[in-house]
Parts: sequence; structure tokens; C-alpha cells
Amino acid sequence: MKKILRFRTISVLFFLLFFTLNVFGQAHIRILHWNDFHAHNMPMDWKENGKIYKAGGSAYLEAYLEKYGQGKNWVVTVDAGDEFQGTPISVLTKGMSQIELLNLIRPDVFTLGNHEFDYGEGVLLKDLARAKFPVISANIFNKKTGKLFVKPYLIKTVGTVKIGFIGVITPDLLGLTLPANVRGLKILKPEQVVRKYKAMLRDSVNIFVVVSHMGVDRDMELASNVPGIDVIIGGHSHTALQQPKIINGTIICQAGSYGRFLGKLDLWVDTKQNAVVRYDERLIPVLPSAIQPNPVVAKKVNELEKQVSDELDVVIGELKTDWLRSGRSESNLGDWEADVMRQYTGTDVAFQNSGGMRKNLFAGPIRKRDLWEINPFSNYFVTFSVTGKELRKILENNVNGKGEFLQVSGLRFTYTSQKPAGQRVLSVSVDGRPLDETKTYSVCTNNFLADHFYRDFGIPRNKRPITTWPELDRNVFIQAVEKQKVIDSKIDGRILDVSASHKK
Repeated sequence: MKKILRFRTISVLFFLLFFTLNVFGQAHIRILHWNDFHAHNMPMDWKENGKIYKAGGSAYLEAYLEKYGQGKNWVVTVDAGDEFQGTPISVLTKGMSQIELLNLIRPDVFTLGNHEFDYGEGVLLKDLARAKFPVISANIFNKKTGKLFVKPYLIKTVGTVKIGFIGVITPDLLGLTLPANVRGLKILKPEQVVRKYKAMLRDSVNIFVVVSHMGVDRDMELASNVPGIDVIIGGHSHTALQQPKIINGTIICQAGSYGRFLGKLDLWVDTKQNAVVRYDERLIPVLPSAIQPNPVVAKKVNELEKQVSDELDVVIGELKTDWLRSGRSESNLGDWEADVMRQYTGTDVAFQNSGGMRKNLFAGPIRKRDLWEINPFSNYFVTFSVTGKELRKILENNVNGKGEFLQVSGLRFTYTSQKPAGQRVLSVSVDGRPLDETKTYSVCTNNFLADHFYRDFGIPRNKRPITTWPELDRNVFIQAVEKQKVIDSKIDGRILDVSASHKK
């Protein structure tokens, strides 16, 4: 009798669930998402509360995707771009390593990030021709063909919910890679294209999901200015949103970077009203210690890594203190790299862009691979001359938040962020002497900054002679580690915001 009652109870519960989901038109679906993987196919070191642990890796990401429902009809997987660029195998294969791995992982939706263009638009098109997964972006216009670079949107039925996925890339794309890589492209305004495809698809879908590679701030602007976007799955700013941003009714999510987290967004959708009625978003740490890797993906990762491991996993030095980056202030890694650049070229000063250094490195052995991963862009050093007056303008541009934040060598300066733009630099010394605005100074930087000269230096390039040096930047850094053997880098106060120090 008890078994009959239990059976009837279970039957009633299933009936109520079916009634709730279908009579009232509500359906539960799940979006699994990641972004800014940057070819970190092997797990990376991360540090929290003084403890180092491993997270990420392609085979472990795939294992977590499977754990949380990949392949079920009510689950959709989304990659918000920047799979390319960040490790040696991506550089050597010009992104094809990531296409091969994604062909195994098979995201249901992939949108292009700016680093997909780092090997040139022609190389990217060849890579994408071998992709076995959908690629979308609605605002990259190919001037050569007069068409969009890839398809702008995708309609996919997930469970009983029809989703309109619209891809967008940062409007800054043309300034985020070398000009030659994107010469044939034009970037359309994200708001305009999202409005266009929303209007086109509104009678064909239940909800809209924008897959964005623009960063959290721009995602928030998009949500504010374009009503009716249900979800934005974002990338580009490497932001680990433990809780989504809710702007104008839009759920904005992003899952950090380098495969450290898998985003899991559960949605309950009213398919009668075409509205999300409830959501639950969580970032799931991708921990190799807690799960077995997917064997097929693991095999491919090992095959790829064998191409580089013998040469690049060689220990060449020892790091006594963590090398840490900073996006808007002096960093000990930036100090060390800028010093190496100045010593190599023999210039008075050197500038290294903070965004060109792509990972921190914790105290311990330094491998050749580490220098590749810190500096994956295959840049060259360039040298040119400026007057002292121009040098002061470069520093003003640097602390005004325009362009890349520059790490420096050969000079020291103080500034106050409390004064108006253009009046913030207080004192400058070069080689221990006060800046002479009438003197000419030699400068070393890299070709990426030189190609965006006015944006990053705030002075015109004009017909200024620029000399390109023959060695790749990372090779110079590798040689410097091999020579120094033991490195103990500390911030020495060469960039000092006196207003910030007063607050302390």
C-alpha cells in the first residue's frame, strides 16, 4: 500500500511539474559560459590567501561542461571570445590549436574577440573555415567583400525555448591589435546592430541573448540603451562576476578569464510572455583536483603541448618575489621589463605597455614558457627621439587615463590625480637629473605602441624617424633572465601619485 501511495505521490509531482512548465509556459534552461580563455590549455597557477593552486585547462573545462549538462537539450554552451593568444602553442599555430580543441568541446555559440585577429584577418578566416561550431558577430564589416565578416546571429532552440543569440565585439577592435591585422575591417556600432537584429528576430524567438566581447562597462551601456535584451554573456574585461549585473532588466554575466571559472546561468522562461521570470547564476571554479579530465580533450592537449614542451619548459632562472602586473599604476614586472628594454637598446628612457604583459608569475623557477606567456604578442622594440617638452606630454597622457598605462624606465615622476587633465605631472627626472624641456631624449618602446603613437603617447608621430630592432621582445627578456639568474623585483616608486600617498 505504501509503495502505491509513493508511486501516486511521485506521479502527482511529475504532473504538477509538467503542468507548471507547459500550461503556464515556463521552461527551465541552462547557459554554460566562459570567455577569454587565451589558449591556456593546461591548468594555470592561481594564488588566494597566500596559497597557490591549479585551475582551468581545456580538458578540465570540458569535464565540468559535461558535469553540468552539456549535450542535454535544455543546456546551451557559449564562448564569449578571445580563445586565441596567450601561450606558445597558439602563437606557433596562429590560433589553429584552439580551433582544434574547440572542435572537440563544440560550443553551441562562439563570438569573436579582439585577440582572434592578432594573426591577421586572413589567417583568422582560414582558421574559421575549419571550425565545426557556429561563430557569430554582428558588427564586424568586411570592406573587401561588402559583407559582415561572419554571421551576425544564431537562433537555437534550447529545451522548449527559442533563443536569438546576437554577437558583438568591442568598438575598439581596430586599436587593440596591429593596424595591418584589421586593415580591411570596419566596426559597426553595437547598439545599432543589436536593435536591428532584435527587430528582425522578435517574432521568431522567446528571448534574446547578446554574446558580447566588449567588457562589463560597455555591456552595461548596451543594456541601458537597448531595452529588451534578456541576457548578456560577456567577455573582454576578464571580470569574474560572482553575481550578475542587472541593468534595465538585462542579466549581465561574465566568467573571469583563462578558464578559471565556468559560468552556470539557470533561467526560467515564460514562453507565453517571452520573458525571463527567474534566474540563478554561479561561477563554478574549474579545479583539476576535483574532477577527472575529459580523456579525448586531454589527449589533444598533450599532442599539442609536445610540440613546444621540450624547448620551452626549461628552467632559466629563479624569481624571489612574485611578478605582479598592474593596469593603472607602477608594477614590479613592468619595472623589470622596462629596465631590460632600456638596457638592451641603450636609450635614455623606455616605455612598456601594461596590457602587453599577460600573466603574473609567482616566486619560484622561471621557465622560457613563462616569458612566452607574459609576452605572447611577438612584438619588436623600436626607438625614436623626443624633446623634454614632448616627454612631459607623454607622461601627462599616461596619467590622464588615455591609451595604455605605460610602465617606465630611466625616469621618475610624481603626479596628482586630483588636478585637471594636462596639469597632473608635478616633477620629472631623467637619469637622476631634472627634466630639461629643451633637450632631446632617446626612447625605447614596442611596435604596438608605435603603431598607435598618438593614442598612447599623446604627441603626433609626424615624420619622426623610428628604428625597429631585430630581436623579438620575449627573446630579449629570456636572455635577460638567463644572464641575471636570480631576480628579486620590487616597486621602487618611479611612478608616484602623491594624492594617493597622502590619503594613506
